[in-house]
Amino acid sequence: MRSAIKSLLPVLVAGTLSGCTPMWIQSAQYSGDGELRTCSNALGGGYDIEFPPFAAAKPYSASYRLAHVPQIGRDPQTYLEFQWDSTGADTDEVRKRVTAAFGLTLENTRGDRVQSVEVPLAKSTWTESGVVVGAYALDKSAFHFDRDASYILKVSYTPGAVPPPARQVYVRIDGCAGY
Repeated sequence: MRSAIKSLLPVLVAGTLSGCTPMWIQSAQYSGDGELRTCSNALGGGYDIEFPPFAAAKPYSASYRLAHVPQIGRDPQTYLEFQWDSTGADTDEVRKRVTAAFGLTLENTRGDRVQSVEVPLAKSTWTESGVVVGAYALDKSAFHFDRDASYILKVSYTPGAVPPPARQVYVRIDGCAGY
C-alpha cells in the first residue's frame, strides 16, 4: 500500500502543478448553492451542479451563488430538466406545444453580466436519458466559469399556458465527463 501511494504521489503533484487539479480536490473547493456531484470517468474529470426543483406550472425566479467552479477543459452545458416517461409519446410534438420558457443570466460579483440566454422550450433541444429530459439552447447554453471567480446565476421561468409534462423542473449545470 505504501509503495502504491509513493508511486501515485508524483503523478498527483505533476498534475496539480500543470493545472490539472484532480476533480475530487476541485469539487471540495466549490462553494455555493446547489448540490455538486462528481461524474468523472477514465477519460477525464467531470461534475454537475443541480439546483432545487420548482413547480412546472408556476412562474419562478431565483439567484444562486457559485464560486470555485471545477474546470474540465470545456464549458459545461446548463439545462432545464424534468422527469417524464415519454414511452409512446412523440417527443417532438410535445416539445412544439410547450409554451414554457426559461432564462439564465450569469453575473460576476460586481453585478456585470457575463452571459445570458433566453430559451423557449418549444424551440429548444431536448435530450433524454432514461426518464430525465433536459432542455437547452445548443449554441447558447454552455456557460464559462473562471477557476477562482465567484458568480451569481439568475434563473427565471415562465410556464405559459402549456408547461412541460412534469410536476417539477430544475436547473442543472452539466460538466460530466463524456465517453
